[in-house]
Amino acid sequence: MDTASLYQGLTFLAWTSAGFLIIVGLFLIKVLFDLSSLLKLMKQTADIVKTSAKPIFSDVTESVSIITKYVKKADTNISKFNNISGKVSKIVISMISKTSAISGVVLKGIFSLVKSFKK
Repeated sequence: MDTASLYQGLTFLAWTSAGFLIIVGLFLIKVLFDLSSLLKLMKQTADIVKTSAKPIFSDVTESVSIITKYVKKADTNISKFNNISGKVSKIVISMISKTSAISGVVLKGIFSLVKSFKK
C-alpha cells in the first residue's frame, strides 16, 4: 500500500467522522432546545394547575370544616338522646316492675276472693 492511498483513506475517514460529529451535534442541540421548550410548557402548566387548585383546596377545606361542625353537633345530640332514652328506659323498667309487683298482689287478692266466694 502506498502512502497516497493511505493518506486519502485517512482524509476520507477524518471528513466523514467530522460530518457525523456535526450531524450528531446538531441533533443534540435540537434535543436540548426541544427539552427547554418542554420544560417551559411544563412550568406554565404547573402554574396554571397551582392557580386553579388554590380555590378548590380552599373550598374543600371550608366544606370539611362545615361537615365537621355538623358531625360534632349530631354527636352531641345523639349523646343527649342516649342519656334521655336511658333515663326513660330506667323509669319504664321501674314502673313495669312496680306494676308487676302490684298486679301480682292484686291478682292474689282477686284469686283469694274468688276462692272464698266459691266456698
